[in-house]
Order: sequence, then C-alpha cells, then structure tokens
Amino acid sequence: MDDGATTLDRILAGEPSTEAWADAVPLLVRAHPDVLAAALPRLLDWPARYRPMPDSWWDEQRAGQDRPWHRSAAWRELGDLDDVQSGGTPRSPAEDEDFANFGEGAVSVACPPDPAWLVLCAAAEWHHSGGDIVVWGTGPDVPGRMLLNGSHFHDEALDVQLSPDGSVAVASVEGRLHAWRTPGGEALWRLDLGPVRESVDTFDMARMTVRIGFSGDGRRVAAGSVARGLRVIDSATGEVLVELPVDTCGPVALDHAGRSLAHGGEAGGIVVRDAASGTVRFHHDTGLSTVNALAFAPDGTGLLVAGAAPDESPAAVLLMLDGDRVVDGRLVRPEGLPPDLSGRSPLAAVSTRCVWGGHGPLVLAVDDGGAVLFDAAGSLLWTEPAGAVGGFSPAGDMLAVLGDTVGVVLLDGLRPTPPAMDR
Repeated sequence: MDDGATTLDRILAGEPSTEAWADAVPLLVRAHPDVLAAALPRLLDWPARYRPMPDSWWDEQRAGQDRPWHRSAAWRELGDLDDVQSGGTPRSPAEDEDFANFGEGAVSVACPPDPAWLVLCAAAEWHHSGGDIVVWGTGPDVPGRMLLNGSHFHDEALDVQLSPDGSVAVASVEGRLHAWRTPGGEALWRLDLGPVRESVDTFDMARMTVRIGFSGDGRRVAAGSVARGLRVIDSATGEVLVELPVDTCGPVALDHAGRSLAHGGEAGGIVVRDAASGTVRFHHDTGLSTVNALAFAPDGTGLLVAGAAPDESPAAVLLMLDGDRVVDGRLVRPEGLPPDLSGRSPLAAVSTRCVWGGHGPLVLAVDDGGAVLFDAAGSLLWTEPAGAVGGFSPAGDMLAVLGDTVGVVLLDGLRPTPPAMDR
C-alpha cells in the first residue's frame, strides 16, 4: 500500500469531520481504482453534511467530466438569496443593481437535469408586490432571466415545475398559468384559469394553490386546484386537452406517456383518471390523513403518495398498480423525525415534493419546523431547518434546496438503502 493509500485509510478510520474530508479529497483524486472503490462505501457512512463537493469537482461535473470520486460528495452550496437577488454567485461578480427581489425569501424552486441554473420563485411582499419568478444561473455560464416581475401582481408561485428535459417551466399566479422556454426565458403561452368557485374559501391555501405536474415525456402538463378546476395541457402550445371541475384536487401527477392522471381525493384518497378524457379509472383510500404530493413510477406500475399519517406526522404510501386497480400498498413512516414536524400544515400541503426516479421513491416533507428527505425504506437522508423549500431534478438524482443558502443535495452521495419492493 503506497503512502497515499495508507494516509487515506487512516483518515477513513478516524472521526468524520469537515477537516478530515478536506484532507481526503486530494487523496481520492489520486487513489488507485481499487483503493477508491474500497473507500467510497466507507465515506458514504460519514454524515452527509461533512462532504461538500469541492469547486474543482463541481467544475468538472458542469463540463460533463464525471469522475468516480464525485460520488463521495453529498451536497454543493451554490450561493444565497442575496446572490439570487443580485444575479451573481459567490464566484462571479454581481451587478450594481438587483435584478430581482428576494427580500422576503423564496417559496418554490425547480431543478433541471443539469443545475447550471434554477428556476426560483420569491415570496410576495404583501400589499406591495408579488413574488418574482426568475432563472438564476448558478455559475457564470447562464445569465439571470426575469420570467415574471412581481411588481405586476400580488400573488406568489407556490409551485413551479420543469419539463423532464428542463426546456419548459410552468408556474401559476393570480389564476393564470404561465409557461416559458428555459433557461432563455422566452414566454411560450399563458392560460387564464377562470374565476374562483364561489364555494371555495379564498384564504384556504391548499385549495387555492394550483399544483402542476409534467408527464415523463414532457408533452403534457397537468394543473389543478379545487378553486379553478383540473386541466391537462399540451406543454408546447398551451392547448387545453381536458378541462373539468373537481371537488378535491391537491397535488397532480401524470405518468410517463401522459395517459394516466392522478390527483388528491377526499382526505387520504387519490383519484386516477384517463388523461385524454378525464374519466375516472379508480378511487383509492391510501389510509393517510391527507395527500400532499404524488409521483408515478417510471414504468407506470407504481404510484408514490406523500402526505400525513393518521397521527399527522409526515408519511408516504407506495402503491403497486395493475391497469385500473391497486394490487398492493405499503405505508412508509420515516424514522427519527423531528417531533414538531407535521404533514397536515398549510405549508406541508403545498410545499411537500416527491419523485420516483433512478434512486427510487423519494419524499421531501416540508413543514414550518423544517424539511426532511426520506426514502422508500423510511430512512432520513437529509434535513433542513425551518424556512427551507426544495425541488427534485426530473431524474431524482438531485434535490435543489432553498433556505438560508441555495444548494443541491447529490443523491449519489447519500447512503443507499435496500429497494422498497421487487420491480
């Protein structure tokens, strides 16, 4: 064993820390492939917070140069909201004047396959202006773009979603759905969703908020709320393919081909419809007390339902589908949750996110007390303090997180758990 391998082994046998990680980074780059292969599993046992991705590794990834040692890093800080507001990053100079207003924080984020940029939605300055919606370049290669200026409205976009290839962003404010070409920022189409139903309490955030979901092929986008109904839309043209009023809605999800549409039902129920006609295929009671987020399996034979358990703590249900019926289901209750985290709060209802991609089913449960990322085995993979919101990349390999800082969690660098089910 050479000196570098001996030193690396000594570091890995010691106490994990950010200082130990900094010492290990250059040794990982120089390590023999066999030494590196043995080191990676040991590093994944270290707390994820100790393993930020170094600048040089991040630059390599952005240049398309994937290295095996990159998988040992768990996260990358990209900047903070001051950088977003100014249009700069910690490594690029900001403009003299702010190009966006994030003084009240951010309420939602969308992450493309390559996080050279993010779509960020600012919180509204109530009684003054709404929340700006922007493309923020996480480095110097993508300039900041104002998609929607909050000075022209008073609402905030509590949900923003990107097509799987990152080329189209969709958000909703004040009863209008907006679509842009991203990251360039060209407006694609706008859709007026009509007046609020008279029976809906306009202060009920969960029933008023328009929730959005793309099909896996990117050709369709669903948007729905109890207040303004449910729609399936051609994502390129804005043509409404299906429109119907609904008494319950909440989160929405389309399968890969855009043929099946799922949305929240009564309490912990879900409804699955034919996306071409809106016809109900089946209802299913998940046993949850509420439904906050949905995601189909890539092959359409599973549905991930995130929400709250009967005791109101965050939980999820994995459903196995066979055509128009549920053939199996399993409750996932994450272990080690903060005691004050709820799955039934107004914030949980609109900010919880889930994805089913290459890393399997994943849930980001968000509440006033913080945010937690958990997998299909109920393992906590990442935590954030109060005030954080997040959004998964389409493939589920990254999680963009907005809190005191802006960053991405790298799922390759988190300790994997056994698969939830044989697929």
